[in-house]
Amino acid sequence: MKKVIFLGFGKLGKDCLDILLRNGYQVEYILTHKEEKAESVDTYAKNNNLDYSYGDLRKNIELKNKLEQLLKDNKIDYLISINYRYIIPKNIFNKVDFPINIHGSLLPRYRGRTPHVWNIINGEKITGITCHKIEETVDTGDIIFQEEIKIDDTWTGNDLLEEMQKRYPKVLLTSLQRIEKGEKLLKQDEEIATYYGKRIPEMGYINFNTSYVDLYNFIRAQSYPYPGAYCYLETGKKIIIDKVIENKDVQLETEIGKIIKINNDYYVKCRDAVVRILKYRYDEN
Repeated sequence: MKKVIFLGFGKLGKDCLDILLRNGYQVEYILTHKEEKAESVDTYAKNNNLDYSYGDLRKNIELKNKLEQLLKDNKIDYLISINYRYIIPKNIFNKVDFPINIHGSLLPRYRGRTPHVWNIINGEKITGITCHKIEETVDTGDIIFQEEIKIDDTWTGNDLLEEMQKRYPKVLLTSLQRIEKGEKLLKQDEEIATYYGKRIPEMGYINFNTSYVDLYNFIRAQSYPYPGAYCYLETGKKIIIDKVIENKDVQLETEIGKIIKINNDYYVKCRDAVVRILKYRYDEN
């Protein structure tokens, strides 16, 4: 029976943890973040009598010592990271035969944070999921398995994330099976590598001096339940825009970016089109 240390969070982490147990893997220890929801890793661990802790191994010396002792006393086959927020120290992951992580892009493209949102902002048609070995630098390890996903033109960032989440458990299981068959790993090509950083709500400010296609992608990538793409009405009120459509029946004799209300609908001009705002919400803060 293969032994696992599991690091994960959220429903995504819980689903991957569940598929490991249902396929005969022995989970020796779990690191997660406090959530205590019906579909969370900590709740699942508690309900299944699995040993778990919260904490950052870089800061919590007691936890680090506990894990090092576990690694000393047991041959751990896999350290598996799924949606885990903290950096894993090298002196932990290098004591495991296969430390692996699953990332929501086709590496080496879109290394870093929130790759599903960046993919849609950039108008990509294809993305995917990559299982790779963990090493000191982020998202750079050898590729074990990749699965492509075609991005539908109507998907929001959350739609793409939900599609990925459905596939993660199967990608994890397939990756483990490939390792156990001794299949060759693939080195990442640094010539085509890209990296994108963390997104914060302030990055959602809309620049209307762009094409309709770019505007459409920027808005749908960040739409509800995400903080959203936003701008301001003439009154100074902040409006968060979740969906737009090009409207060829309305002509606006106004400058780019000025939002006009016509028959209870909002319209705005971008660089090459007039746009109707189909879904929006006001910022009440």
